[in-house]
Amino acid sequence: MSITNEVKRTTGLFFFCILLAFNSFFIISLCDDFCTKAYAINNAAIPGDSVEARIIAEELMKEKKTERKSIVKDLFNQAKSEYEAKNYETAQQLFERLAQLDPKNKKEAIHYIALCKEGMAKTVPETITGSLIKRGKGNYANKQYSAAVADFESALASNPNDSEAQAWLAKARQAEGLYSREKTTKEERKQILADRRVTNEEKETSEQAALLSVDKSWLPPQKTNREELQVEEVIPESERIEMEARKKLEDKMSSVIVPAISVTDADIQDLIRQLMEMTGVTIVLDEKALAELTKEQPLKITLSTATPIPLLDVLNIAFKTTQLGYKVESNYVWISNKKNITELVTRTYKLKYGERKTHEVKLKEFESKSAEEK
Repeated sequence: MSITNEVKRTTGLFFFCILLAFNSFFIISLCDDFCTKAYAINNAAIPGDSVEARIIAEELMKEKKTERKSIVKDLFNQAKSEYEAKNYETAQQLFERLAQLDPKNKKEAIHYIALCKEGMAKTVPETITGSLIKRGKGNYANKQYSAAVADFESALASNPNDSEAQAWLAKARQAEGLYSREKTTKEERKQILADRRVTNEEKETSEQAALLSVDKSWLPPQKTNREELQVEEVIPESERIEMEARKKLEDKMSSVIVPAISVTDADIQDLIRQLMEMTGVTIVLDEKALAELTKEQPLKITLSTATPIPLLDVLNIAFKTTQLGYKVESNYVWISNKKNITELVTRTYKLKYGERKTHEVKLKEFESKSAEEK
């Protein structure tokens, strides 16, 4: 068995070597023929060329023409097949190339180029129509019948003779009518149920009101509530005048602007003196209270303002971190210990209850009628 396989392998290898040698001989002969013809063509340009060289040159020219005709024919057939398959853009490119390669048939190529352009112009609305029909079918499947009708109408606007769009439009309009009637019926049912519910609620409410009125008729009469206490604040005239003066001075302190200042560890008395000179507002310092506060260490104030601010704000900032405070009087500002600043305010109020009014009812007419009946 192994000897048979070995013989078969040797025989196959032998035939393969023969085939390889034959192909090599054929390729070498072709190369020699090509070189001979090329040499003859090159020598044909020299005066006194041989007849053999001219013959070879003519044969090559004939072969070249034949090959060119074959290429032109194949290109024309390919372009025409693309045109018939409605691949107008590809066909147009092939015909344009054909017009460049074969000037003799340029008119025919130009004619087909024009046909390709017309075909592309007709294809655009057909493509739009197809996409609109496809979208309309999708809306129809999703029960969006109004949108489907709009899509099919748009498709017919681009291509009025499209039978598919016409059929689907009729179908969508019919479905839209049925859907709208069904929707209207559902809404009417909902409205009827809602009206019934409202009627039942109103009926129950009226029945409950009637029962409540019956229950109230058996209840004893309610006692009348005492009217609310009326409070009226009584402010003496002298106090009112003083309050108005304080308010006026506070308004002035809010309107008087102190220029931007910057002091570090300043004496309180010097600071008050500077503020009085800049604003014209009288500021009185409680010396006794100041002496008590400065027994252990002097009272220094550090103050810095970037922009001009009112006097009232300057005093609030200056005394915020100290034990000093201020109180606005009728015509001056009093600075003392914060404990001394708090004052007791007394207010007087008038208290009275609302007046009860009674109405007189004449009963003579009713008394006379009752006497006659007796």
